[in-house]
Amino acid sequence: MIKIEKKLNKIKIFVIKKKVFDEEIVSFLNELSKIIIRSKESRKNNELMAFGFWCRNTNLQKLKQRYSQKFLENKMGIGLLFHIPPSNVISNFAYSLLFGLLSGNTNVVRIPKRSLEFANILISFINKKLNRKSNIYKMINFINYNDEKTNIDLSKICDGRLIWGSDETIKKFKNLTIKKNCKNIYFSDKYSMSILNSSEIIKLNVSSLTVLCKNFYNDSYLMDQNACSSPHIIFWKGKKIPLGQKIFWNKVYEIAKKNYKLDMFAAVDKYTNTLKMSSNKKIKINNYENILITIQLNKLSENLDKFRGRWGLFYEYIIKKNLNLPYSKKYQTLSYYGFNKNELKNLKDRSKNFSFNRVVPVGKSTEMNLFWDGYNLVSILSK
Repeated sequence: MIKIEKKLNKIKIFVIKKKVFDEEIVSFLNELSKIIIRSKESRKNNELMAFGFWCRNTNLQKLKQRYSQKFLENKMGIGLLFHIPPSNVISNFAYSLLFGLLSGNTNVVRIPKRSLEFANILISFINKKLNRKSNIYKMINFINYNDEKTNIDLSKICDGRLIWGSDETIKKFKNLTIKKNCKNIYFSDKYSMSILNSSEIIKLNVSSLTVLCKNFYNDSYLMDQNACSSPHIIFWKGKKIPLGQKIFWNKVYEIAKKNYKLDMFAAVDKYTNTLKMSSNKKIKINNYENILITIQLNKLSENLDKFRGRWGLFYEYIIKKNLNLPYSKKYQTLSYYGFNKNELKNLKDRSKNFSFNRVVPVGKSTEMNLFWDGYNLVSILSK
């Protein structure tokens, strides 16, 4: 039975390599998705439900179509992968595991403390579909530890590492001894934004507005804005912007008030950040019972990527002409609403430092993909 081990010597590592998008693995993931989606746990946990939908055969086949037949027939996993997921996104470890499995690799995944409850639920579902004799069973290993020696030991023996975290975490792992041909994928700290067209928002009927605002809620609130792709600042463009803002934020507040639980620590942190910003008399702050707070900036600072919202705190900026951003290597996702392809292209062409890895509709920000942060994951993790 698969379980979360506390020590590396408790894990019997059998390095198994399979073809990318191996049929047995795809079939297992599809069966796993059925268990997750039908479970009572997923009805209480949106992240678990989203993970279940990601594992469906229809989604996996869509992802598979991006690769040539020659690639699929000839590529296999590189061997043993060591995964270090971030501690602030509960379900991230599970997607990291999927990246390893779909690229045909054996995996050792460190489970952050905050992810333990989610992980134990997922493992119980995995154990319903796998037996000890299955090769896939041997390709999935979980561990939870606090000692640096385990990082050192796993780094020495693995063929690839997927490291998610802060710049400090990445720096620490870069200094560890690894195999000569070890593949390293570093998912460092990122910063994401949204851009909304007020001209289109004010035209929406109640039903369409609700869909938009629920999608925005899912992009941001479900992961407390901790996901690297969750928006921190909202750019506004179009006509009657104050009206568009009022309509949009009132509906977001209505949805968040009904669905979001703000704990005491989050409430205090949010309130403290608001107090800091309120000292600037030129900044407009709207506080919706601390469930939603918007802070309208009158200029974009050079350190824009330091303006971080959490737990439903969003910065806003009205674009008068072009989106001229200060330079940063941290920009990742720009989610949008109310713009067609030509308008987005014109926005990109006329703007400064428009260096996003992803430009997606609102509601798709946190949707994981096998092409992430500029990495073609299956290609890198196979040979």
